[in-house]
Amino acid sequence: MEEYMLPCMSKKLFGIECLGCGTQRAFVLLLKGEFVEAFKMYPPIYTLVILFLFIFLHLIDKSRNYTRIVISLAILNLIVMIVSYAIKMYF
Repeated sequence: MEEYMLPCMSKKLFGIECLGCGTQRAFVLLLKGEFVEAFKMYPPIYTLVILFLFIFLHLIDKSRNYTRIVISLAILNLIVMIVSYAIKMYF
C-alpha cells in the first residue's frame, strides 16, 4: 500500500518533515484497525478524523449549524499538530 502513497515534498526538497508527515500511513493503520500504531505514527489523526466528520455533517445537514464546532475542532487539531510536531522534532 505504501508504494501508492504521496511523498512529502517538504521532506523530499528540504529534508525536514512537515506538520502532516505520517497522515497517510496513520490513516491506513486506522483502516486496518491498528489504533495505537496509528496514534504513534501521527497523534493528530483522531482529531483530524473527528474534524472531517463534522465538516461532512456541516455539508450534509443544513438544518443545523456546525460552524462553531468545526472552527473549534480545527483550532484543536492545529494545536495538537504543532505540539506533536515539536515533540517529534525536538525531543
